[in-house]
Amino acid sequence: MTAPPVPSTYDLASDQLSEYVRPLWTGAHATPFSLRDQDGRLLGMHDDHLAGRPMLILLLNLAESAEQVVEGVSQIAERVRRLDVSLVVISSDSDASGNASLQRRHGLGCPVLGDSTGAVFAAFGLHKGSGPAARVVLLTAGRQVRAWFDLDDRLDDTLGVVMSELEENSHPESGNYWDTTHAPVLQVPGVLSREECAQLIAHFELDQPLMIRPPRSGELPGNYKIPVYEHNRQDRVDQIIKDQATLAFLDERIWGRVVPMVKKAFAYDVTRREDLHVARYEGKRGGNQMGHRDNVSAATAYRRFALSLNLNDDYDGGEVAFKEYGSQRYKSPAGTALVFSSALLHEVLETTRGTRYTLISHFFNEQSLGQS
Repeated sequence: MTAPPVPSTYDLASDQLSEYVRPLWTGAHATPFSLRDQDGRLLGMHDDHLAGRPMLILLLNLAESAEQVVEGVSQIAERVRRLDVSLVVISSDSDASGNASLQRRHGLGCPVLGDSTGAVFAAFGLHKGSGPAARVVLLTAGRQVRAWFDLDDRLDDTLGVVMSELEENSHPESGNYWDTTHAPVLQVPGVLSREECAQLIAHFELDQPLMIRPPRSGELPGNYKIPVYEHNRQDRVDQIIKDQATLAFLDERIWGRVVPMVKKAFAYDVTRREDLHVARYEGKRGGNQMGHRDNVSAATAYRRFALSLNLNDDYDGGEVAFKEYGSQRYKSPAGTALVFSSALLHEVLETTRGTRYTLISHFFNEQSLGQS
């Protein structure tokens, strides 16, 4: 007698999954996911290299249709990339080697993720293994659902509609742009005078120790400089301020002029700050062109707000960008503070002329220390 086939883990649980299938609706915030790709690497919807741009998700629901659907999508993949849209394929097949083979056969330059539990399919309105052969979901840079299309009989026609949707909404002048105009940031003018800013810049350029690591206790008595390599960039050096007279002056301005505005705008009581740095951006940026968040590691989870106070404005480029919120770039006048949530994806663009100096720190309080 032939033994019955052993059901997969998903087969055992699939009947219960139907109650978790959520209907899609335009404007809904997409449920974040974190899945492993064909090579076993964990990839999340909000990862830095994917964030800050629209996303096109292809959900391969039925294995027997995967070859035809992937071949069709591979024909538009380069056009999607040129529109600066992230393309991600999520397969109902949890066999990583099979997904890797599928990727190679069709020359896909994007990851193929396996949804072993069916939870991501449910979050995008599908009961894995039943329903349409495939579904394409378009997400804004802010990860709201823009539109979705089921890929069944008229594959080429539907993909043409998908591309029209992407191309139409890749230009702000279309009147139907996906992104908001402004990030939720606070600008506080007049924190420092231009003369005071110039003094801090002059102080930065004094001959001070350059360290390749933070100094050990008692190793240095005062200010020092250190290179900062966020995403391998090569244009940033920070001066960590330890001079007590300078700190006392800056604290008087920060606690008197910035912190009350944070309370007013965000209803948050700032009671503590990190070290104050003067960051200098000069020359070619290099590295990986992407943003970052300031509180994603266990060591920095207590951070609530970032402070970025421009010390000069006689340079080109160097703007702060929040690409999840659109194309607006922030270049504040000298002496103006920019305050924003440490959780926001942000990026300092390359300085194309001159040198950018900014005073930076992070705000928090005792409660956030306890919650980190």
